[in-house]
Amino acid sequence: MAANRVSQATCTVKDRPAINLDFIGETPAVLSTEVALRFQKKHQHVLRDIDHIRSQVPEIFFESNFGRIEASTSVGFGTRKDPAYLLTRDAFSLLVMGFTGPAALRWKLRYIEAFNALEAEALEQRAELAREAGYRQGVDETRAMPAIQAGRRVAYMDGMREGKRLAEQRDGLRLITRAQGYLAKGLTRADTARMLGISRQYLQKLLGRVTALKGGA
Repeated sequence: MAANRVSQATCTVKDRPAINLDFIGETPAVLSTEVALRFQKKHQHVLRDIDHIRSQVPEIFFESNFGRIEASTSVGFGTRKDPAYLLTRDAFSLLVMGFTGPAALRWKLRYIEAFNALEAEALEQRAELAREAGYRQGVDETRAMPAIQAGRRVAYMDGMREGKRLAEQRDGLRLITRAQGYLAKGLTRADTARMLGISRQYLQKLLGRVTALKGGA
């Protein structure tokens, strides 16, 4: 899993420390050493908690969400290699679930915002690619064989529908992040819905998606 680590992104909010996320393929992930730093814990204790999680979850889930790597640590005038993990959103959520205190809550929300922002960006890129792919397929087919213009139209519309679906999913992630922030501040669900300009029923639907994802993990 760690071999797929290809890039790193930084999410910065004004007057807040930067949040550093890596990627496993197209999936955002955070280093366990970064979690230890932000939540003011010893990395060896974070690794202990990860080992405990491993004993409780199916191995296929663990391998898909916890990527073991070696992290460089400064020692005197040199460095040494220590074990660490790249954690997907699901892995991060399981790990920090038991971390308590006001500071821990703030950092949980910060990382959820960062994960959502990067996932929304990835969905937007996929939506754009889907639209372009549908259009290019239609144009190429029309040039090569005018008789299949109907097929071009189908391909184009499929690409547009997929783009719309991904865009709606992206917007849903953004609403969920804002809703979680309002609820964490003590607002009721009715007040949160009014702040977001959506119905209480739609807010309930969005929060239900989060609960379903956690339950599936």
